[in-house]
Amino acid sequence: MADNDSLCGWGNEAKVAYFLANADIIVPRRAEQINLLMEFLPYSRDAGISVLDLGAGFGAITAQILTHYPRATVTCVDGSAAMIAQATERLRKYGDRVKIFKADLAERSWSGVLKPTVGLSRSAAPAPTSASEPKPSGQPAEALAAIEGDGRGRGEHGSFDAVVSAIAIHHLSHERKRELCREVFDLLTPSGVFLNNDVVSTPPAFKARFELLNLAAIQEQERAQRGVARTREQIETGMREQLRLAGGRHQSHIAPLSDQLAWLSEAGFKSVDCYWRYLDLAIFGGVKE
Repeated sequence: MADNDSLCGWGNEAKVAYFLANADIIVPRRAEQINLLMEFLPYSRDAGISVLDLGAGFGAITAQILTHYPRATVTCVDGSAAMIAQATERLRKYGDRVKIFKADLAERSWSGVLKPTVGLSRSAAPAPTSASEPKPSGQPAEALAAIEGDGRGRGEHGSFDAVVSAIAIHHLSHERKRELCREVFDLLTPSGVFLNNDVVSTPPAFKARFELLNLAAIQEQERAQRGVARTREQIETGMREQLRLAGGRHQSHIAPLSDQLAWLSEAGFKSVDCYWRYLDLAIFGGVKE
């Protein structure tokens, strides 16, 4: 895998298939994180909120949002065609409550696919992939995404009540992470919330200890869900293969939590903090006041 692969291997169908089959095993406390993302969103269960899911992958977070908030709509963005194919199938039952766009967050132009959602020209908008209408996204067409919210904050502000992301943004360079904070801020309505559930760098003095605890957590989840757990050596072998597919520079993209909190504040977010953390996984973000 070339080091300049901006998707860090997620265009590889084998890597995508491996993650789909093993996500609940290889991500420590994954279910807890997904549940907390729902609980941290400051809205009532019957709120008709409009949510943007960045790096939506195969749609796990979006599915949880649409179930937890029966009147919510979600716009998904991901750069991997393989992931979008999986998300389209997974989210089909939600129909027009979800739209899926193919765009690479590594590119500054990624948000152009959201033009219909943020109230710009319909004729300039690429057609989204609907979960109920599986077709390639990003093709020119005069199609307006169904996810338009209620018209609040158009023009000066964005259209989304919340932006969420899970285990995705760490693939970007540090400069793109910093820029993305500003881009997300602009896409939110006043009082909108950004929640990023992602990998953060390990404190150097705790690196060895964190690695052991991470392996133990994977073994515990595997034993609980499959009745058997691989040895640490077997897990490490699998992890090395996934890192190989991600490209040689993948690890260099993981930023310290302190830097990422600073970038959020710099972008204009308030109440910036880390709301949950376990080892190298964290949920952090802020509010557009």
